[in-house]
Amino acid sequence: MSAADWKKPWSPRPVEAFRAARKGKKPAGLISVCVTVYNYADYLADCLNSVAAQTAPDLDLVIVDDKSERDESLAVAIDWAREHAARFHRVQVLAMPCNQGPAAARNAAFDAAIGESVFIVDADNELYPRCMARLQAALQNGGFDATYAQLEYFGTERRIGSADMWDPAVIAEENYVDVMALVKKAAWAKAGGFSHIEEGWEDYDFWLKFIDAGLVAGYVPEILCRYRVHGKSRTHTDAYAAHEKLRAIMAYRHPHGGR
Repeated sequence: MSAADWKKPWSPRPVEAFRAARKGKKPAGLISVCVTVYNYADYLADCLNSVAAQTAPDLDLVIVDDKSERDESLAVAIDWAREHAARFHRVQVLAMPCNQGPAAARNAAFDAAIGESVFIVDADNELYPRCMARLQAALQNGGFDATYAQLEYFGTERRIGSADMWDPAVIAEENYVDVMALVKKAAWAKAGGFSHIEEGWEDYDFWLKFIDAGLVAGYVPEILCRYRVHGKSRTHTDAYAAHEKLRAIMAYRHPHGGR
């Protein structure tokens, strides 16, 4: 499902499971942090705690549960949001009526976000406290459509990620920009949002669409995001097994190589 598809009448819409908001005007520079979760109840609180610990004062939090049925992810999200609501300008928990995959959950989060810039993080990952402040400063001062940082891999694998300077020609050969990025909501819409790819690589497809739309992202050379490596992650199941097929799909969807 893309951003263009999201408003179509037949598209399943998320249900609001919890909402709390401060009274008064929306703060200037409000950032929407959107956490998507699917059967990651064991990791969700750690992820959300890292969001609450951000040094950036004004945050909008959107949590999207993609119809978790193997654990209590939705209940954990609601309980956490209720307990920590005072930290945020607004906190909203959305429940997808059926499992639609990460692209639909991310589009739902962007659609619900009230900040001009939006950061997506999956529930098994974490952020360092300065993440939002540093990415927002670069977004505002650099004139970019999105900003991203270096990753730290943790869990069953410990290493530094491969993020580097934004270069469309290099990205066309191999993606090194994670979905954990601060993206202007207007840029998400211009790129057409996220599209469902059955075996994965929705993030790679999004960045190629970003390039196709003439949008530019800026690299912040600091370790600001933590990517958890574990056996249940989609990257280490579907995407690795279908690597060559996914390369063919990307080539078909982006015949100019993202340039």
